[in-house]
Amino acid sequence: MLPEIENALRSVARACRSEIVSGVSGKPKKEHDAITTEILNRHAKRITAVPPGGFSAKLWLSYFVHQIDKELKI
Repeated sequence: MLPEIENALRSVARACRSEIVSGVSGKPKKEHDAITTEILNRHAKRITAVPPGGFSAKLWLSYFVHQIDKELKI
């Protein structure tokens, strides 16, 4: 993957992660999946033309959201 593409994906993933964290805070755990899915879908529309390979934009976005989350928790 080209660094420019990865940087673009990571940028959207950072914004998505921060929105997910603020969206689920204070909500019951049973509502987290619906909130997270809605936010991922909204942000995936921003990068539909960017992801390489056969994976969808939503899969790439969720991968990078998880990666950024792991990096911030270390």
